Amino acid sequence: MARITLDGFIEAFAAYLIKRGRNMVRLNDPDVRDGLYRVYLFLDGFAGVDGAADKDLRRSIVNIRNVFRPSPIGSFDRFETLLRAKQVYLTDHPNPYYQDIVIKLPAEMADRIVAGLDDATSDLARDSVDRYLAAG
Repeated sequence: MARITLDGFIEAFAAYLIKRGRNMVRLNDPDVRDGLYRVYLFLDGFAGVDGAADKDLRRSIVNIRNVFRPSPIGSFDRFETLLRAKQVYLTDHPNPYYQDIVIKLPAEMADRIVAGLDDATSDLARDSVDRYLAAG
């Protein structure tokens, strides 16, 4: 199985958020922080699986999991940085509400992104968004 790129995962994560009717990540919201932590725990479960798992895929998941690892003060700086790096076309810039990352991605484009994903990336991103949204 192929590696899942970090950039590809963040793009897929944003596309699945749009498909689920969410176009903003409000970083100061406790539910958002809880949701991001749930994603971290979900990915940590994948990363900790031993055995015959594909090493490239596992390495990819470890890298993605580390993006969702909270800092000692509970912020998600790595995730925020990667999502903000998408501001050229996926998020609103300049953003007067800095803690709110508004994802500017038309639903049609989100559908195209999701349709173009391989199964592993699609499943991982979709399940991660499900965990994220379960927080509230």
